[in-house]
Amino acid sequence: MSTRTISIGRRALVQPWERALVVRSGTVDRVVGPGRHRRRLRESWRIVDTRARWLALATQDVLTADGMQVRVTPLVRFRIGDVRAWLTEADIPADAVYVLAQLAVREAIAGRTLDEVLATRVDLLAGVRDAFTSAAATVGAEVLEFAMRDVTLSAELRHALAETALAREQGRAKLERARADAAALRSLANVAQVLEAHPALLQLRTLEAAAASGQFIVRVGNPGTGE
Repeated sequence: MSTRTISIGRRALVQPWERALVVRSGTVDRVVGPGRHRRRLRESWRIVDTRARWLALATQDVLTADGMQVRVTPLVRFRIGDVRAWLTEADIPADAVYVLAQLAVREAIAGRTLDEVLATRVDLLAGVRDAFTSAAATVGAEVLEFAMRDVTLSAELRHALAETALAREQGRAKLERARADAAALRSLANVAQVLEAHPALLQLRTLEAAAASGQFIVRVGNPGTGE
């Protein structure tokens, strides 16, 4: 984030989106807001841009709690909230925010299984956001947003998950077919029991089938007995 220094001249102009840290004789004297100010002798003004900025972390591979590797790309949006801390607590404070964000991401993923990571990718960083915000504040950064832009898997893992999902669906289909077959068998068994108990129903069903087709002659009774 841009920083400029004013160490000469009697006036210092601080823009509306800037803040200035005034160092006098080697000691931090005060923080100055926007406006035109008079610069006293032996004062050095460090002026920083406090507008919100995006920090895109490099894509990194992280292991989940069950040893699976995921590839993540986090994003941080922050601004300078404490000018004094920003200019005095770290040599390159933006790098400190970067490293703190990386550590927070690894902590968030390492504590979850792969299934949990995939199920909660939108709120994946919710559990570590407060801790990261507090850590970033120590170097003067005010975290406005901490989110995951991308969560991807390796080609091998995607293929394995696809095969698992296919096998699961095939198993469900087989189970449904088995249930349907069992229901059909139970129905046939019930019909057989009814017919066994009432033989006349079988003869009646046979006559109905013959009448419907018009192509069968059905003789009821035992052949040769005259009945």
